[in-house]
Amino acid sequence: MMRSGAAARPDPAEAAAVPQPRPREGWRVQRRVIGALILRELHIRFGRRNLGYLWLFAEPLLLGLAVSAMHALGARGAGPRSAISVFAFFAVGYSLYYMFRAVVGRAANGLAGNRPLLYHRIVTPLDLLYARHLLEAAACVMVVALVSFGVTVVQGLAPDDPIKMLAAVALMAWLCHGLALLVAAGVERWEMVERLTHPLIYLQLPISGAFFLVDWLPGPMQELALYNPTVHVFELLRDGQFGQRIRTTYDIGYVAACAAALQFLGLCAMHAVRPHIQVD
Repeated sequence: MMRSGAAARPDPAEAAAVPQPRPREGWRVQRRVIGALILRELHIRFGRRNLGYLWLFAEPLLLGLAVSAMHALGARGAGPRSAISVFAFFAVGYSLYYMFRAVVGRAANGLAGNRPLLYHRIVTPLDLLYARHLLEAAACVMVVALVSFGVTVVQGLAPDDPIKMLAAVALMAWLCHGLALLVAAGVERWEMVERLTHPLIYLQLPISGAFFLVDWLPGPMQELALYNPTVHVFELLRDGQFGQRIRTTYDIGYVAACAAALQFLGLCAMHAVRPHIQVD
């Protein structure tokens, strides 16, 4: 049975004689590999039947609309939420949380279905995960844009600062990517990681900030909630969505530090488990 990364060491003299690829050429090859993997992922997951590739956007869009409709009906004219569009609040919030759920939740089998591709020397485990995460992030951007456009047309509530909303999506993608690397690496060593991932994702939902503002919480709960980096991301999203109509609290530097730490730990974990990734 072969293991990736187990190739024989080349002779130093031969390695010195072989010209090393330029960084620009390596970057070009990696872009082509990731692009091909994205197309492959689209075809395998959605194919060309029924709505085909549109399901990439339709699934989170339909779930977001359903969740927001239920919350809007249950919170009609209640408390501080009456000052904003409750439907828009929950629709955009759940659309962004769906990326967290999709990227982290699918990281457990991110390598399992693509192991044969690792026979190709130019394909690495990180390429497989990069392709999947970029696909989910692109779908989230599209869904948030569609929901915001729909709210603008139907309710006349245009986003206050779309750049802040886009920054929130980018920060969430960065957080999810680092966490997903840790999950993918952990699954290769411990089966229990896969069993714990999905329950923890659902436990994260009520404390993620997707369905509340920090300003709505009691004083002691506000400080506790802000330890969760996703709460800052959603506060930034709301700031871009509603502007001065609400009061938001967030620290972009804190989120960036958490995302960078997760990214570093995830890359280290993937490097550590690479010799143990079995190519079936």
